[in-house]
Amino acid sequence: MQKNRETLLTFFAILLFVVFSGAALFGVMAKDKETAPLAGNREKQNQCNDCHEIRPEVLTWQISSHSKIPCTKCHEVEPAKYQTKTDRKSVNKPIRISNAIPNSVCEQCHTSNRVTTASGDLIIPHEKHSAAGVLCVKCHSGVVHARIADRDLKFEGVPVSYELWDLEVARRVATKPYLQPSMWTCIACHRQAKVTRRCSACHTEIISLPSHENPTWSSQHGKSAQANVGECTKCHVTPGLPKFISPSTGNTAADFARAQQFCYSCHLLRPQMHEKSMIPIHPVKAAERGLQNCLTCHNREKPKAGEKVTATYCNQCHWMQSPPQTQTPAPTTSSP
Repeated sequence: MQKNRETLLTFFAILLFVVFSGAALFGVMAKDKETAPLAGNREKQNQCNDCHEIRPEVLTWQISSHSKIPCTKCHEVEPAKYQTKTDRKSVNKPIRISNAIPNSVCEQCHTSNRVTTASGDLIIPHEKHSAAGVLCVKCHSGVVHARIADRDLKFEGVPVSYELWDLEVARRVATKPYLQPSMWTCIACHRQAKVTRRCSACHTEIISLPSHENPTWSSQHGKSAQANVGECTKCHVTPGLPKFISPSTGNTAADFARAQQFCYSCHLLRPQMHEKSMIPIHPVKAAERGLQNCLTCHNREKPKAGEKVTATYCNQCHWMQSPPQTQTPAPTTSSP
């Protein structure tokens, strides 16, 4: 009797072990099935990660706000298709996408009607931009990769070898000015689309700038810059880039104008005041406005590659001496 009892207890123990083991195995299988798509996404991510040619892009993605989103969720490509190009080392670097990411990709997670928490007094009407067909990446092009392709993979103007890229380099390169849209992102787009650039369109506190609304401002603003370029630096600075060129031209206003795309994009165009030919009238104009005004757009000597000045320079005809080169001094800025 005792022996039968022991046998029965052993049987029930084995039965319970089989039941619990089966339940545990079923749970593991269910979990594996549930996470299979995620595993597939990770595999695709790893395919991107294994590609040497996009190492900088992978690293900036890893430290971005989108690091939990698979690469192929935004970039509708099959990484394996590029294996042949990679093997042949025929990939053009840095990698650039051929087509802008459509809004439908962003709207998988975001909505154009979202309430933003913009800093300061900014107004950001996403719904208006969406209705006008503005692409999300028109403003948010740097949100993941900090526009490193546009910057030719440079850090502080110096190219970074692919072998040197790591997470620390990515963190130093992916700074706020390149991750977020700046005021100049907005202004450049509004100018191109020929829509309002009034302060009140984007700000609740800065309603207007009377000086800028004066009809003569476009031709006379240089005098204000010469008097106090610090006022210009409050708004007209490209984030992440130097405020002034160095070495200095000897004129702080000119140094500022040559460093800022907002300024030199106009200064490189021929102004109306130059009329058909400046040769007979330029001595009078220079005397009226001052030589320093001319040197905002022109060099005394032949311009060097990369200088944001016109090709016409003084010593094509004259024999002017250039002032000694100095570092640009910090400007004074009056309180707002």
